[in-house]
Amino acid sequence: MKIGIKTFADEIGYELVSKVGGYADFVEIMPVPGKEYKQFGNFNLEFRVHAPHQDFGMDPADRSLWTRTEQCIRLAKEAADFFHSPTIIVHPGIYHGTESIANAINCLTRFNDSRFLIENLPAEVPNERKYICSTAEEAKQFIEALGCGLCLDFEHATQTGYVLGTGYKPIIGEFLKLNPDYFHINGGYTREFIMHKSIFEGDFDIPFFIGCIPTDSIVVLETPQDTEVMQEEIKFLKSIFGKIRGKQ
Repeated sequence: MKIGIKTFADEIGYELVSKVGGYADFVEIMPVPGKEYKQFGNFNLEFRVHAPHQDFGMDPADRSLWTRTEQCIRLAKEAADFFHSPTIIVHPGIYHGTESIANAINCLTRFNDSRFLIENLPAEVPNERKYICSTAEEAKQFIEALGCGLCLDFEHATQTGYVLGTGYKPIIGEFLKLNPDYFHINGGYTREFIMHKSIFEGDFDIPFFIGCIPTDSIVVLETPQDTEVMQEEIKFLKSIFGKIRGKQ
């Protein structure tokens, strides 16, 4: 079991890693277009890479944005080479119509990178946008077409369950059938789309999430970059998983 933190490759991220990195087993880092990331190599830590996502103007599902998408994915691949990251987390994109999944698969297939892990996204963020790869059925299409793995994001699955009216446990159960070994975890509120709260905040069933994670997995805290709280979150998860291992 490895427990890591997530941050961006910017000044705030550098400060966070300098204070919290020693508590974590690794850092999941998102390279930011236009910013340098190689200074993070000063840390004697393991880094794993998350590609820039839709907030940076990329979207594999939108052909008109493929040039920008290619720039972002190539940045992620270069960062993964630099950090010797065995994984690259990728958001598959936004729903634009019936061709969205095919477009995203065609786009990502061109990179032919076995390090890709597709992350499940929320079915919809109200008053904002809809996403693809919100269900296990859609995620399976990417996994089979790309020969890649899955990053299971518990918050995104919880939001999907709320939007679809099924609850999140059946949604997560279907994703678990795809055998993910990489997870994003954080706290939050089931009926609110306020992203990435501390695992100590909200009404998410954190014990249920933890119970879904195999003991040889990679777990990333996607929580607010509060150094003291993050340290406590890491200690909490390590304690819980340590007790689980002790019972096996």
